[in-house]
Amino acid sequence: MQHTENSSSFYVRVSARVLGCLRSGEITIILFPGHGLVLIEPIQTNLVPENLRMPNSEFDVLFKHPRREMIRVLHHNEFCSEIDESND
Repeated sequence: MQHTENSSSFYVRVSARVLGCLRSGEITIILFPGHGLVLIEPIQTNLVPENLRMPNSEFDVLFKHPRREMIRVLHHNEFCSEIDESND
């Protein structure tokens, strides 16, 4: 998990794994897979690239805190300007 602070809000990059797809247009993902902590989060299917929608697909999710607002889905190692620019 990476984060950068920006006044009272900051961004967090969280690893995720697809658990399954629901008929209602949502995909259920597990946040922090493999860490012994299971957080299940439903997200809209259209927010996940088509090649990452299959069960067990892994990617990162960019959240903005403190409101835990989901910004977008990122491939692992994909450049993220909100976080990676400050790490140069």
